[in-house]
Amino acid sequence: MTELLYKKIYHFIKQQIDSGQLQAGDRLPTEKALSEQFSVSRITSKRALVELEQEGLITRSRGKGSFVTEGPAISAKASRDILLILPFASDYELGDYAKGIMTVVADKGYRLMVQLTSTVSLEELADYAGVIYYPEDVNHSIELLFYCAQRGLALVLLDKALDLFNFPAVVADNKGGAYELTKHLIDQDCRRIMFVATASFGEVSSVRDRYLGYLAAMAETELKANYFAKLKSESNAAYLERLVDDLTAATAEKTGLVVENDWLAIQLIQKILQVGLSIPDQVAVVGFDNSQASQLISPQLTTAAQDFYQMGQQAAQLLIEQLTRSDQQTASCQLPVKVFIRESSQKSLEML
Repeated sequence: MTELLYKKIYHFIKQQIDSGQLQAGDRLPTEKALSEQFSVSRITSKRALVELEQEGLITRSRGKGSFVTEGPAISAKASRDILLILPFASDYELGDYAKGIMTVVADKGYRLMVQLTSTVSLEELADYAGVIYYPEDVNHSIELLFYCAQRGLALVLLDKALDLFNFPAVVADNKGGAYELTKHLIDQDCRRIMFVATASFGEVSSVRDRYLGYLAAMAETELKANYFAKLKSESNAAYLERLVDDLTAATAEKTGLVVENDWLAIQLIQKILQVGLSIPDQVAVVGFDNSQASQLISPQLTTAAQDFYQMGQQAAQLLIEQLTRSDQQTASCQLPVKVFIRESSQKSLEML
């Protein structure tokens, strides 16, 4: 346990030196201050400082303190590698994030490394100059973000903003996109428009913002907002079956469905067609993400496109800004989306 604790202090200080937060000649916290900050003994904090001194990163002077050395021997891997952490391995669109990031970091002399969330070791994060993190949801992200926040690691969130921590985020205009999609369904004379989502609004900010966009559009009409909620003990398959049963029982009026993402919308379209309902005449469906599959399904899915490549570029720029201007707060960034109207909501094709 003692070795793990001293390594945490070691990695914390080393990352601050690698990122430029601590410059040559800067004084480090005392053994006592470090022991209080990390809730360890002074022996443990001293061990971390001794190892940093042995590597030539700091000098220690009795009675004066510890200081960052002039031209410390920083390893290339620690100071020039940026880590992109992704929740899934198979999503095609996630590759566009990486391409956008690479164009920026390569130009600045950094290398991009990619890992899945399931394979990341928290203790290794301090070996990177900075981290770009695509969080799956709050529950799966708290430990990693807490670790980075405690150690002052440079980090940018991708796709989702998490209010629990003060990390900058690059997100799409989920609210604006859902607003436009809902307005489109209103224009298509849908008399009942439901918001469909399996994700928890509290855990996934992107879905929460899409719901807010839906509500904003519905508030401009006399139509009643209707969130078709998933029951706690209900599987996704059972949820979709219950929704299709509801649609089958309400064939007298045209229904519009604003679905949280393309993946769920495509599953829903398949089930709706299986029970003999007509799309878009009886049920109009819109998704979100403009995935490849949205154009391969029949009917093709109306959706909103996020520019994953540009989001990756922007995330990399914010991270570089953190690394080079550590004394200033880095602001989050929201990028616009583009709505594509296809056959799942309207028979004639057009693009907004």
